Amino acid sequence: MMAVYTKIFRGLLVSLVFISFSFAQNVTTEILESAQDYSDRWVTYGRNYGAWRFIPDKEINRDTVADLRPVWIKQTGVTGGAFEVTALVNDGRMYLTTANSHLIVVDPQTGDELWRYDHDFENVDLCCGPHNRGVALYEDMVFYGTLDARLIAFDAESGIQLWDTEVGDYRESYSITGAPLVVKDMVLIGVGGGEFGIRGYIDAYDVYTGELRWRFYTTPAEGELGNDTWEGDSWKTGGAPTWVTGTYDPETDWVFWGTGNPWPDINNKVRAGDNLFSNSVIALDADSGALQWYFQTSPRDEFDHDSTSEPMIIDEMYEGELRKMIVQVSRNGHVYGLDRLTGEFLYAGEYTRVNWAERDESGKPVLKEAFKEPANEMVFPGLYGGKNWPPAAYSPDTHMLYIPTTEWGTRFIRREGEARAGTMDLGGMPQFDVSGTGWVVAFNMLSGEIDWQVEMPGNFAWAGTLATGGGLVFSGAPDGYLYALNDETGEVLWKFQTGSGLYAPPTSFTIDGKQYIGIASGTRNPATRAGVATGISPGNYILFGL
Repeated sequence: MMAVYTKIFRGLLVSLVFISFSFAQNVTTEILESAQDYSDRWVTYGRNYGAWRFIPDKEINRDTVADLRPVWIKQTGVTGGAFEVTALVNDGRMYLTTANSHLIVVDPQTGDELWRYDHDFENVDLCCGPHNRGVALYEDMVFYGTLDARLIAFDAESGIQLWDTEVGDYRESYSITGAPLVVKDMVLIGVGGGEFGIRGYIDAYDVYTGELRWRFYTTPAEGELGNDTWEGDSWKTGGAPTWVTGTYDPETDWVFWGTGNPWPDINNKVRAGDNLFSNSVIALDADSGALQWYFQTSPRDEFDHDSTSEPMIIDEMYEGELRKMIVQVSRNGHVYGLDRLTGEFLYAGEYTRVNWAERDESGKPVLKEAFKEPANEMVFPGLYGGKNWPPAAYSPDTHMLYIPTTEWGTRFIRREGEARAGTMDLGGMPQFDVSGTGWVVAFNMLSGEIDWQVEMPGNFAWAGTLATGGGLVFSGAPDGYLYALNDETGEVLWKFQTGSGLYAPPTSFTIDGKQYIGIASGTRNPATRAGVATGISPGNYILFGL
């Protein structure tokens, strides 16, 4: 890929400001690898490389949360899409990304704007809204993916653009909505477009130059492992997008990523076979992108049961033994536990209503007879899940996953004939049952069972979760309330009306001994399109403290 560079003589820059470097808090590889130990910052999408979204701080706890109040509100003025950002915080700067490709940097203690980048782009074909979920940080740089599938690097302090590279051709329906992931001296990014017949991939770029270091295609070409799971040339437009941010394990030096649906989504008659590596968790060598192992959760999927969710890196007890695991909450209704070193299937526990399949000993779904013609039955989970992209949280204190869950059903009406690549063609029509319920579900990693679940008003759960050392779980709902729950019982201990639906995960950090909770508020989302929520609200970011 070609990159456009802003030539900055960084060596001269270093010599001019060398004295101030002792005070700067640049994001190093060491900080990224031990991010869980730094409560004064949130430096990568999932808080740590394992995507726990857990902060051990306890100033805000079950006893004090009743006194939680807004500290500041940043009004972005941006409309047209849900505000879904995970805000990163480091060195006196908070990084917000909004719908329609705006990057806004503010002071985390005051909300004052420091600099801003408004991306200029042509109309882009998108499946599911013009959203963006965040940036990545490394040294004194910020990395940002745009709706027209570009990856741009900026100087963190000044906002000066350092380089700009094309990840995919937006005219071929490639897009970026996810946050990048920095691994060593590379920045990794996935692509969207699975409803348009793209060929999915994961890219790694040099953090300093923007040059492509490696690419892994999620639909293998002729002669490659897995190509025989596609009928004819269907792999060329097979989808398997990679639109949610992955994770990284420094111990193995492997990257873990989830992949999305095969294309066309509903009509699997035109793509016989398991359709690897769609709907899979894949492990890749960080330096080369070489495949280490894979596990497919829904072969030859026809229910849009993406496995794009973050593969969480967790060491937990399993059958009396501490196991190094990859844990993924799949859209198909199951929490999967996999051996991190081999990809071996350990277990699959249901976290929501599942009616379409049983599981065999290998963890593969066995489709029930009634669902072999999907138009005959309402499938649970439906097209939106289960858990969709909104991230879950893991607490090492309770050994529980806290999962945002939407219990909607979908009837999938297959359309016969070929689908049209380059257009949003699902190969059929989904019909939704929107009378379902949104939940925050506490899934016990030790028992493999649900400990508790709390209904989220608005019958839709599209905000992620945050777990804290103060015994709390934070999450939001379409009714605009941010909730604090007891992490052991699910009891609602506090709530605050933000003024607009919440479709973003909360985050937390501590500066000068004061702990803060932040969340983005602003709507246009699947609930709006389905008629469950109405209106389009401007995006506001709200920071709370005691």
